[in-house]
Amino acid sequence: MKRQFKRLAVIAITAVMAMTTMVGLTGCQSSDKTYKSEDGNSIKLQYAKNFNIEYLDNNNKIVTDGEGKQMLLLQKGQEAPEEYKDLPSINIPIDQAIYTSTTQVGFLRAFDDETLFDSIVGVRLKAEEWDFDAMKNRMLEGKIKDIGSNSATSSSYDYEVIQSLKPKIVFTTTGMGSEQQKLMEMLTQNNIPYLYDSSSTETDYRGTMEWMKYYSAFYNLEKEATEYYDAAMVRIDEMKAKVENAEKPKVAWAIVSSGKIYVQNAGSKAAQMVRDAGGEYLFDDIGVGKDGVTVLTPEEFYSRVSKADYYINSGMPKYGPDIKSITDQVPVVADLPICSSGNVWQITDNFWSTYHTIDEKYLELAAIFHSDLYPDAEFSHFRQMPAVAK
Repeated sequence: MKRQFKRLAVIAITAVMAMTTMVGLTGCQSSDKTYKSEDGNSIKLQYAKNFNIEYLDNNNKIVTDGEGKQMLLLQKGQEAPEEYKDLPSINIPIDQAIYTSTTQVGFLRAFDDETLFDSIVGVRLKAEEWDFDAMKNRMLEGKIKDIGSNSATSSSYDYEVIQSLKPKIVFTTTGMGSEQQKLMEMLTQNNIPYLYDSSSTETDYRGTMEWMKYYSAFYNLEKEATEYYDAAMVRIDEMKAKVENAEKPKVAWAIVSSGKIYVQNAGSKAAQMVRDAGGEYLFDDIGVGKDGVTVLTPEEFYSRVSKADYYINSGMPKYGPDIKSITDQVPVVADLPICSSGNVWQITDNFWSTYHTIDEKYLELAAIFHSDLYPDAEFSHFRQMPAVAK
């Protein structure tokens, strides 16, 4: 594994169990539909179904988020058209924004413009946990504040910090329970504008990645987003063609947490990735047509995974760096042949903050399953799990 997958050059360019069923959006676009302004700006959506962007005169825009909530985006110096004066509005390109998820911040990494991170005043992550300097350094310098805790076991917000930052917009997320609801109630009470990010509830990881176009609209970077995304889709299509006729290894994708075994449903984005990368998904009869996870007993898990050629663990190394961290919770798993095969892999700690690199994740899975076709591959989104971490 000598060479890392490289992205083509383009212009100007955490917790897995929170996955939920896709939120329907009334009036939302169908796949492969183009939205275009009189100025020639446009967004073509291929897979994302949970947002849309309508272009008005003077390149002003109306965004509709994953819950059907609308906001008017006004170019600086523009006033709201009479027919849209009742819509909440903000000026773009945005500043003083709060991003409540590392996934959201990750989309900005697609653009070759570090100054975009100057638009952020708050995010829910500590400085040392970022894997890239643009965010880490700004937090260490106090330019961006940590607005709460976000770990595998807890999730909370510091409302006093949020209010003190005087954000012009907050990007919240769907499907995060009572803490998220409390946050939105506080934002409403304090007249702080917010929009929902439903990227995680897309039914296709390519649709999740396409939310980079949603965020591009707030920075007038639609053209750059389209070029970047289209190049990524070409790479995925080329990979699928390359592995199409290869032998399909049997693959399991699961996580063990607090002694319970959660397997990715047959209808999940993870299962789809396995199939697209040339694997046979071992849980194809569980959760058919559903995203998210299903709990299996240790006995049922053992029976199924005893047939696996590869096991993908969706727990990050910072929560469990080795196979022992799994077998300590479910001892019966230690006897699985896969555990001594060297074919147990896990996602890396930066997996959720790099949704702008979905194509790389597809390619890495293909290289795991078909090492003969990708003899020089290196991996940054998946790693082999050691028996015991050093």
